[in-house]
Amino acid sequence: MPKVLAKILETKTNSKGWLLAIVRFNRKLPKVDEKVTVKWGSTRTLPQNNLYWKFLTWLVNDAGLKEKGHFDPNALHLDLKAHFLAEKKFDKGKMKAIEEGTTTLMDKAEFGEYLNEVDNFMFSFFEIDTSSFWETYQEEYSMR
Repeated sequence: MPKVLAKILETKTNSKGWLLAIVRFNRKLPKVDEKVTVKWGSTRTLPQNNLYWKFLTWLVNDAGLKEKGHFDPNALHLDLKAHFLAEKKFDKGKMKAIEEGTTTLMDKAEFGEYLNEVDNFMFSFFEIDTSSFWETYQEEYSMR
């Protein structure tokens, strides 16, 4: 099931008490009578986003990922999204398509879980000990 971004254009309640909304989607539309899950509210915070990009930059520049073929935080971000968030579609056992994943639609808790998954992956796959990053970040953050 693809994750898409949608914007509510109008809402109202009809005489039957149904809550109705006119919604604009950024890509793929659901089919008529298809059930969809809708979330709104707190999205990831700017400090979370800032931490994520500092972490990716540290991984590339200080933790040795350049030696392993990751030269840019943006490219690393795309690779991580493809690894953790992309939805692979199969038809008769053969891969048919890959739906690109996004971190944009994550709320604070989901983004925190994603960052934790990335951190664990860096240790288990690349054998990178990230504790020095977290110690440095904690020291800098707590001084504010």
